[in-house]
Amino acid sequence: MRAGLVNGTWICYDKAWIGMISAPGRSGPGRMEEYRMAEKILEMLSRRYAQLLMPIAEGESKTEEYKDAVLRGNPPRRELSFLKPEDVLLEQIRTPAGTAEVVVLPDRQDFEHAYRALAYRCEPVEILPSVGAGIIRGLINWEKIRAHRQAYEAEGNLDWNEEFRRFTSRKENYCDTLILLSGGPYSDIPAEDVGMTPEAWQASSIEIRKYHELCHFVCQRKWPEDKDALRDEIYADCIGLLAAFGTYDRLLALRFLGLEGETFRPGGRLQHYAGDDLQNAEARARDLIREAEMRLSETDRGADLWETLECIYPSCG
Repeated sequence: MRAGLVNGTWICYDKAWIGMISAPGRSGPGRMEEYRMAEKILEMLSRRYAQLLMPIAEGESKTEEYKDAVLRGNPPRRELSFLKPEDVLLEQIRTPAGTAEVVVLPDRQDFEHAYRALAYRCEPVEILPSVGAGIIRGLINWEKIRAHRQAYEAEGNLDWNEEFRRFTSRKENYCDTLILLSGGPYSDIPAEDVGMTPEAWQASSIEIRKYHELCHFVCQRKWPEDKDALRDEIYADCIGLLAAFGTYDRLLALRFLGLEGETFRPGGRLQHYAGDDLQNAEARARDLIREAEMRLSETDRGADLWETLECIYPSCG
């Protein structure tokens, strides 16, 4: 095991693992642990979620093989079928709402495969190009169940069927929430349009995407009854921009939604939240972005990212 201080970040690494602890601040709140084990990450995840081993096919979720693997914990004898498992990254990030697990799959086909397997029960649903991330809740983690059984029986207990019913009566005992991220430019905006190299914009896009989803993770846990899809998207973009750049660029925030100057770019993300009234949604989006900018101007610039969220999120005001 070797370790060193690199650009203010303490990095520990050995032949198999890379671990990272970032210093608090707008660009890296709290503690972050980052692990990379090449294809071993996907192997580990497939022991938790056997659907990652299953094919993506029409009606797959109704097959006995799927039910046996996902609902009964008997994984199929299949190999993983991802294109670039060596690029997959797993991070555990502490937030005010608990630790979030984030899996980054830079290859688009790998992302879509994992997203269909976990979010859509291996069904071949269309995933739009504008979808680059998602939070998946309620995943049955069979490794947690197996570990509990092992500990239970190691103490000399014999009635596993009864203990299984008791243990699984509380979803928090065995169900996970997982954030999946893809690579690619954020909101499908080319690097040249933001004045960055493709490599730099790729890295920034993943950071924006990551903290956008973490913002949803925090808000949905801390304020579960307060939901407003368009508002929440705008504030999640705000947190993503702060994490990636340390500043909030109002014009870039507008572009993320497809608003360029006084016009709307067809296919922009705003369409997902506009319903039948794009004109009203456009006006409201502009107002919300101005509001976010104003709230940010009134916050303590020394605050970390999650303290900033507490200050600017409308539920807290």
